[in-house]
Amino acid sequence: MTMKLHQRFLRPLGWLTMILVLAVLQTGCDSSPKLGQVTGVLTMDGEPVKNGSIEFVPSGGGRPSLALTDAEGRYTAYYLPNMPGALPGKHRIRFEIAKAKPGDPGLVRPKGKGRPTGEVTLEPSTIEVVAGENQVDFKLVEAQS
Repeated sequence: MTMKLHQRFLRPLGWLTMILVLAVLQTGCDSSPKLGQVTGVLTMDGEPVKNGSIEFVPSGGGRPSLALTDAEGRYTAYYLPNMPGALPGKHRIRFEIAKAKPGDPGLVRPKGKGRPTGEVTLEPSTIEVVAGENQVDFKLVEAQS
């Protein structure tokens, strides 16, 4: 009698439980936020700026994304290491010279007429990130006194 009860009720419950657990694991494991991919170029006086650090700070709160420019001024925003993107929504943009490593020349301002000698600002200073691809080019300009 006990064996028949086990075969009749418990075995199907075991399969049902396993199916429910797998369904929860399938849908509940992806806790990473939906991100917009943000890429572009940073220039000053029309020339690429290397070793610049661009921070994308969400206006509605949340983790900021960070981008570092390469020798051609190109950048890709990263939400986390190895996770490119930024939260969708409005972002305030902050810029600073990337922290240089030993032997790294740091930020090299382009040569040319009217080269800023004082503080510089980043334009645009705010952007809207949408789901999908976002191409945003930034310019460093001399801060107006």
